[in-house]
Amino acid sequence: MAFDFPAFSRSLRFKVLAALMLGLGLSFSLMILHLSSSKLGALVELAEAASRNQTMLAAGQARAGIEAGDESYLESIYSDLVFGQGGETHEAARIRMLRVSETGGRGLPSYEMANGPQVATQQLDDMALAAMEQGEVQEGRQGDLLLVSAPVRDQSGRDVIGAISIAWDHWHLRAGVMTSTLRSAMIGFAAALAVMLLTGLAMQRLVLRPIGSLARAVERIQETGNLSRMPRTVLERRDEIGSLANRFQALLAQSNAQIMTRRNQLDAALESMAQGLCLFDGTHRLVMSNRRVEEIYGLPTGALTEGMHISEVLQACRDAGNYSGQRIKEIEKTLTRSNRTSRPLHSLESLTGGRVISVVRVPMPEGGWVATFEDVTERKRTEAKIEHMAMHDNLTGLPNRLSFRQKLEEALLQAPRGQQLAVLCLDLDHFKAVNDTLGHPVGDALLKQVGKRLQGALRQSSVVARLSGDEFAIIEKNVASVEETGQLADRLVHALSEPYEIDGHQIVIGSCIGIALAPSDGRSADKLVKAADLALYRAKSEGRGTYRFFEKAMDARMQERRALELDLRAAFAKNELELHYQPIINLETGKVSCFEALLRWRHETRGAVSPGEFVPLAEEIGLITQLGAWVLHEACRMAAQWPDGVRVAVNLSPVQFRSMALISEVEAALKASGLAPERLELEITETVLLRHTELTLSILKRLRAIGVRISMDDFGTGYSSLSYLRTFPFDKIKIDRSFIKDVVHHDDAEAIVRAISSMGASLGMATTAEGVETLDQLEKLRREGCTEVQGYYFSPAVHTDEVLALLGRIGSSAWQFSSASPDQVAVASAPVSSYSLAAAETASVTERSKIHHAIP
Repeated sequence: MAFDFPAFSRSLRFKVLAALMLGLGLSFSLMILHLSSSKLGALVELAEAASRNQTMLAAGQARAGIEAGDESYLESIYSDLVFGQGGETHEAARIRMLRVSETGGRGLPSYEMANGPQVATQQLDDMALAAMEQGEVQEGRQGDLLLVSAPVRDQSGRDVIGAISIAWDHWHLRAGVMTSTLRSAMIGFAAALAVMLLTGLAMQRLVLRPIGSLARAVERIQETGNLSRMPRTVLERRDEIGSLANRFQALLAQSNAQIMTRRNQLDAALESMAQGLCLFDGTHRLVMSNRRVEEIYGLPTGALTEGMHISEVLQACRDAGNYSGQRIKEIEKTLTRSNRTSRPLHSLESLTGGRVISVVRVPMPEGGWVATFEDVTERKRTEAKIEHMAMHDNLTGLPNRLSFRQKLEEALLQAPRGQQLAVLCLDLDHFKAVNDTLGHPVGDALLKQVGKRLQGALRQSSVVARLSGDEFAIIEKNVASVEETGQLADRLVHALSEPYEIDGHQIVIGSCIGIALAPSDGRSADKLVKAADLALYRAKSEGRGTYRFFEKAMDARMQERRALELDLRAAFAKNELELHYQPIINLETGKVSCFEALLRWRHETRGAVSPGEFVPLAEEIGLITQLGAWVLHEACRMAAQWPDGVRVAVNLSPVQFRSMALISEVEAALKASGLAPERLELEITETVLLRHTELTLSILKRLRAIGVRISMDDFGTGYSSLSYLRTFPFDKIKIDRSFIKDVVHHDDAEAIVRAISSMGASLGMATTAEGVETLDQLEKLRREGCTEVQGYYFSPAVHTDEVLALLGRIGSSAWQFSSASPDQVAVASAPVSSYSLAAAETASVTERSKIHHAIP
């Protein structure tokens, strides 16, 4: 096998050996370099010290030669320094030049070696001059040369007579040290190499070979996936490698256990899944599946095995009766084609027998895909049922408002050009009375029968829907003419008016219908429904059992009503409404016994708005309860400031009697104002008693128990006024102004007034005549026995600030009807309010009629 150096260079063995070689070599080299450097430095220092000493010794010897001027003597000194014994040159330090100087300036010889580096004599001369002047040894350097100049003194040692300057060369000394160092380095490197080889062999046997065995075992595990044991020789070691191998072996055992646990958990999870699961590889062959797949497709246990192709899996499903042959080809084509995409694929598969299977296919990054299967048959049925419930009325099964709107939009889009479409909105008359008297089960049954009658009276292509409560709507397509739609509406009105037999009860109800036509009344669903609603509103206002087509003027009236509603809400929020008070005169005392509180609204642009216009609107929009509470509190607050004998009368709306909260409201108003209960008089109409009879009577009795007085207003205009007098003992009866207007000229009106006054007297109830405007009416009423009178003849309703002034005027001059002449009465009855009789005369008929803050 060829040696693979690149692989070897990446191995741990190579790296360890290289590190050893580099470390040992570097260590030995540094050590030898350090020793050589230290040795060289020490030898140089010794040589230089010896050179200084020899220079000074030569200076002592040269004294005689300088004094005598004997050049031969000086040359002998040079020879002794340059040549050692036997005539050989000293190797430690060599003299390159010797110069002798004399203070007198006499020229003396200079000695210089022929070979070797040249010496600059000027530096030696300068040093000699300095030594002679200072009398001290001078030292300098010139390259590798050491320059020493020593003074020469006379016999006495006091005077300097000259100087000797020597250039010492230590190169041979350095060369010797370098040779010795090189020899030592070679010996050290050889020793390091030997140590490295021995260490490498030891590392190979003790460390690298076991690590290699451990690495090869891990490679086998990685290649085969078999978590086998580590080599026994490695496991038996008692060092760190053995500890590592044993720990790795323990980790392998733990991983094996975890893998087995995870595999068992995965198997349990797969088998307990509500969905079926199949895993396919990149060649569309089955890798694994759970039992739920076989259960969903009705396959026998073990029908799906590892390695089956997708076509074989689908064939097994076909054999179980789930698919046809053509369907299998389509599914296989879809699944195999979608294998080239990375996005999940979701599909719903319809099996024979009506079952629906949800299939979700998710591709895997490494190839292949996972498919999950879920039987969603019941879910789809539930969703369909929920969708039907969301789009249909639960009671009648008819389409609801949402479905009706969608069908209407579809019909408008599909309607051919030039063809009409009709929308009919209808509701039932007196349906609430059926619910209240016979109960909601009967009312629900009635609505079901109404839905069936409507479906029976319409064409198959027509759409009938229940929008809410007793409100239905119809879409009639392909309308030939307006007359045809009118005939249809007439048939529906008659069909719905036929008696209904429900739980032994015969029920007769009516209906009103509003009709809008497309495209003349609108081209959108919203506009058509709005137009039909406006037409229905007009039909209901004109009578029961009728139908009306939409007219553009209806929309204008509705816009005006909406604007009035916004203005009324704003006026109430800004406290722009106010109370006026009309006096009620006691005919016996001629004094004011009570004031009736009447609500007024003066708009900044509309002017004075009639209560007959805004009070019904307040009832319709749900504002009357808040408005009535405010009137009650404000009237009690003002009455508390009046004399004790004067009461205040407040009209109540039928809407206020829908809740027992009215009792708490009255108690709160009395408590807040401090008004005595007997000074508060609550006026109701027959309409109040027609609705919620038991609840209304309960509320009236509770109010009576508080001490509040109860009056029946507009008595004689209803059908059951007398029966209500027997049901509840009222404190006062107010005779409607329609009888007062004719009491002078019509005997029947006079007889009715007389009868009511007599009945009130016999029942212990006071009687008040409303709308008294002439003296003749006043005289007539007094003779017929009326207790109290009220009307423009005495005073219109006055502002809050004028009540006390009116009381003062009437209190100082009581009405004297028996003795006063007509002129005197007219003077006495002149109103003190800011309203003039002229203004009263110009008031509209509606304004001069009895106006409460609630419609009777």
